[in-house]
Amino acid sequence: MDHAAALGRTELFGNLAPDDLKELASLARLRELESGEILFFAGDPAAGLFVIVTGQIRAYRMNHQGREQTIHVERDGATLAEVPMFDDGAYPATAVAELPTKVLFLEKDDVRAFMLHHPQTCLVALKLMARRMRGHAELVDALALQQVGQRVARFLLDRCREQATRTDAGLLLALPLSNEELAGRIGSVREVVSRTVSRLESEGLISQQRGASGRIRQIVITDEAGLARYAQRGDSRE
Repeated sequence: MDHAAALGRTELFGNLAPDDLKELASLARLRELESGEILFFAGDPAAGLFVIVTGQIRAYRMNHQGREQTIHVERDGATLAEVPMFDDGAYPATAVAELPTKVLFLEKDDVRAFMLHHPQTCLVALKLMARRMRGHAELVDALALQQVGQRVARFLLDRCREQATRTDAGLLLALPLSNEELAGRIGSVREVVSRTVSRLESEGLISQQRGASGRIRQIVITDEAGLARYAQRGDSRE
């Protein structure tokens, strides 16, 4: 995929005319990341905007004890670092490639100059940042007000909407995450998540298969309605 086509797949630049996309593409530089490679660290000076061409990037924060909290996960066609591009602040989170990933990089000054000549992209950028803000508000709500069981249930249901396959046994979901990685997604620790997943299984809401490494290979949501109720009410034992 050429640079202009990759930019055209994004929400931010998707409505631009072909010539405008080519103009912007001429300013972009391609970078390839291996799985596990850091794109940027929280607190680094923000140099510009990134566009994911292929792959997957996870943005997270880490405390002094090494505990991670995932902020958001982005895939093909997404943009990263919109906020620091406008406020001149540092990157607010660390970004790591979770798969072999290709990104396009656009210098901050180049993007700003381009937007001054194409003001419709400014309105789209505002929409994207408003969506980020809503997502962060929902994350704060989940961490502050929801039990771990509710967060796990909601995570599984959200994943199902994206990629589950319906089978006779229920909704089949590939989930190549260890319990520690799952804990990082929902703001908990491995031991609590392990107990929670086991509880969901013992209550007949899910069944699971693990590989030798402890990673959950597949989860079947055997009672979708029951899991949705669990996501709402939680468990009094937590």
